[in-house]
Amino acid sequence: MPFSSSRANSGAFSLTSISNHFYSKRGGCAILALAALVVAGAALASGQSKKKEKGPRALAIVEMTADGKSATRLIPLAILVDGRFWDASVYLANPRPMALESGNVYEVERGGKPVGFFTVTTASEDKDRWSAMGNWQPQVEKPATAAKPALSWHAEDDDRPVLHKRHPEASDQAASSAASSQSPPPAAASSPPSSSQDDPNRPVLRRGKPTPQPQAAEEPPAETTAASKPAVLKPAAPGRSTELLPAISDAGGPEPHSYAYPWTPDEQQKLTKAVSDIALTEVSRYAKDTPALRHAPAGTLDQVAIRVFDLDSNNYPEVVLTARVAAAAAPARIHAAKPASPAPDFFFYVTVVGQPDLYGQVRKLFSSVTDSTHLDVYPRLALIDAVDAEGTGHGNLLFHAFNRDTAGYQLYHVGPDSLRKLFDSAGE
Repeated sequence: MPFSSSRANSGAFSLTSISNHFYSKRGGCAILALAALVVAGAALASGQSKKKEKGPRALAIVEMTADGKSATRLIPLAILVDGRFWDASVYLANPRPMALESGNVYEVERGGKPVGFFTVTTASEDKDRWSAMGNWQPQVEKPATAAKPALSWHAEDDDRPVLHKRHPEASDQAASSAASSQSPPPAAASSPPSSSQDDPNRPVLRRGKPTPQPQAAEEPPAETTAASKPAVLKPAAPGRSTELLPAISDAGGPEPHSYAYPWTPDEQQKLTKAVSDIALTEVSRYAKDTPALRHAPAGTLDQVAIRVFDLDSNNYPEVVLTARVAAAAAPARIHAAKPASPAPDFFFYVTVVGQPDLYGQVRKLFSSVTDSTHLDVYPRLALIDAVDAEGTGHGNLLFHAFNRDTAGYQLYHVGPDSLRKLFDSAGE
């Protein structure tokens, strides 16, 4: 009997142990099932996000005549595909770049506000840089259809982008012979891809053009107030006969809107002084940190140009200043009793982006300083305009970058504390 009692007790303990083990296993299965649901949900969400992904979005520069009545040519800059910018002058070029296919339409903007449409007709290459001629249509009023130009996005089974043509309008004869085909975006590599003329997977751009508008009486530009015009203290780069304006080609994306910030005279005076002080400080720091220089900054800012934007529509303006500073012989190289001799052929060049904080104090978001002897290393930046190159509804800053003998373009994303370079036509 003691033996039987012992077995009974052992059986009870065994049942308890098995029961605990069973509930432990069931809990593990529940955790695994929950993990599987999370993974499946993430995969589903990822698939949905891929299907909703936008692109491609092309950015270009249009040269406008001095009177602003016509556009002379278009220069391709960058194409945004899968969140990465590619050089539009070589992207899928066979032989011409995809961005310059005949019939592509670009919406030209000034300060984020549409001013007209440029339709590509012919393209040519000169010294490894492409440009296009085309038809210019001023923005009288927004076209009822086809306001978004040229490039589009289509998702196939493998969720890869495909460029295809728009259904043509009755008056659009150039688009009747193209077909839709599939092509994956370029893989991450040091150089953009190219394609073959007879490649069946070559993407075809959607063709189309804005609806012709009736001729209207010439009207003055909408933005004529002092607050919306660029604040130029002294004229810079005199004699330029054309104006550079950004242009966007994208079948989707947000509607363009103005980035003008209507600052008051008091704000203009305060912000101008603040960014000017930052610019002088940056030039002094640059000269101090470059011991090989034989010149030092002298005098005040010259050829000052200031633009102010509200890129995020949050009433916290971004102030962009570009200027140059005259120079004199470095103090260490002259006799202390003699005044510093000016250097008429040497200048410091500075670009500053500042933004006021909650307390009204202007803080530096970005600065770029160079001098006449280092332009090959550090180009001089001149602001072109603000443009929504990323298709997010927020403005980016587009600069003209001048080296000693050449010129390029740089595009920046404006963050809360700094600027981040998105694209440089000179390469990585």
